[in-house]
Amino acid sequence: MFSLDETIPENFNDEIGIVLKKITQIKTNTKIRQELVSEVINLGKKQKYIFFVGYTHRYFIGRIGQSFIYNVPKNKKGNLEKFKGKTIRVICIGSGIRFIREYMAGVI
Repeated sequence: MFSLDETIPENFNDEIGIVLKKITQIKTNTKIRQELVSEVINLGKKQKYIFFVGYTHRYFIGRIGQSFIYNVPKNKKGNLEKFKGKTIRVICIGSGIRFIREYMAGVI
């Protein structure tokens, strides 16, 4: 597990980031917002992002469309282990039961 201090704020400066910025500007769950989330998921698939389920207390984001950038340490275990030593983006893409969310992560 990592701490919130180890995360880097989203910079919204690439293809996925531009769509994420649009999502964060829409506060309610509208059809347009849902389409933007689908677009992020499709872009993530094209860019070989991984998809996984996790708890909000482990990833610090719980609202769909929220994201952060993270420098993965070389000794990382768990869902993000395959990104050891790389800078990645983690995005919340779905809500589940209570504090469980769907996430995607990939190298930026």
